Amino acid sequence: MDEAQWSQGSPAADDAAYEKKPEAIEQAADILLDAARAQLPRSRAYVHARQRFWDAFPGGRFVRLATPGDDLECALHAAIISMEHQAAPRSGSSLPLPTVEELRDIFFSGPVTEYNEVVGLSNVNDLTADQLSAVFEEWGRANLPAGTRCQLGYVTDDGVPVMMNTPDVETADPDPTVLRIWVFNDGASLRGGVGHYEGIRRPAVEGAEAPR
Repeated sequence: MDEAQWSQGSPAADDAAYEKKPEAIEQAADILLDAARAQLPRSRAYVHARQRFWDAFPGGRFVRLATPGDDLECALHAAIISMEHQAAPRSGSSLPLPTVEELRDIFFSGPVTEYNEVVGLSNVNDLTADQLSAVFEEWGRANLPAGTRCQLGYVTDDGVPVMMNTPDVETADPDPTVLRIWVFNDGASLRGGVGHYEGIRRPAVEGAEAPR
């Protein structure tokens, strides 16, 4: 099996914890339920993101995970938590999870610093989705097999899956050699507040329904 192929899954070590209390299962918004809107050219990116989210989370159901917000670095914590719960090589070997310190170093590294300068961002924490995407891409280049591409997606507070534009990655293509992870973003920064990211995973019980 090609080690650059990736699958979605939850660590077995958490099984006992899953059984202790009911899961807070959430349902992503499905743009395909609005056929007219889904056909609009401006909706194409949302349709493709929806398809990739459903690939990772069958039925669009997911569980948000408690994520630290220390030093306004929740984005980095969320990426690590999501990597742990979502991405594992199909060969069965373990994904080399980064530390917050490693991701922070990447944020202050040349490629991401250059990106921040180009787009006019000077923040050192409270990352935007674009900044987190850039960090994830650079981490992949440095730590995964040569040629492995990484793409970040997030779920908005109203449940809409959004996939970040990534060089050399076509969201419409369900290429299994692309390592994709998803996080949750509450969107507070868009309303003038401080946003919060969370890691997410599949429900422990496949096919479990989100509350209506």
